[in-house]
Amino acid sequence: AVSDAMLVELKQCFMEAYDDNQDGKIDIRELAQLLPMEENFLLLFRFDNPLESSVEFMKIWREYDTDGSGYIEADELKNFLRDLLKEAKKINDVSEDKLIEYTDTMLQVFDANKDGRLQLSEMAKLLPVKENFLCRQVFKGATKLTKDDIERVFSLYDRDNNGTIENEELRGFLKDLLELVKKDYDAQDLQDFEETILRGVDYNQDGKINRKELTMILLALAKHNQEEDPSA
Repeated sequence: AVSDAMLVELKQCFMEAYDDNQDGKIDIRELAQLLPMEENFLLLFRFDNPLESSVEFMKIWREYDTDGSGYIEADELKNFLRDLLKEAKKINDVSEDKLIEYTDTMLQVFDANKDGRLQLSEMAKLLPVKENFLCRQVFKGATKLTKDDIERVFSLYDRDNNGTIENEELRGFLKDLLELVKKDYDAQDLQDFEETILRGVDYNQDGKINRKELTMILLALAKHNQEEDPSA
């Protein structure tokens, strides 16, 4: 048994050893120091090569959630890590047993609710995106939204330039919106959110978002943020 005093001392020693920027937290780079070399590499490789947008994230999610369960289970995570090692030309150095070991390590690190699989918000921590554009000050009601602002957001999510935000583009946009209000979320939360948003703005009921519909969402977002923070 470890006494409370010993636990406090252990925590203090641990933070002194690994909390390099002394912010009282262990961030991803500090965490990587605790892991053996290959797990360390797998973590940092993704953090040094962030995805351009959440649209790419949702495409990867669909690719690896092969059974469509709305979760990345251990075998699906293993396939993802295998492909990551291939991409970095390190797959030949890793046996199948080692890959299983890495998968277990990544699950231990990112499976916050300890259900043995990764939900959307947990996978989002393993697979970061450069920036959630919707967190910018312009969407917080402090400044007036311009046509250029709306066009920038539209082009960020309309990756195929076909004039509508649909499928993974739509889910990537909604994932970024959902992250503004909910820290932990899964595929069901995203689906419910999609139905709610589309019910509110998709007047032509095509399951897609055009520029006019996106403008309504962004104006509502700015208004909501302003009401929450009247000083903005």
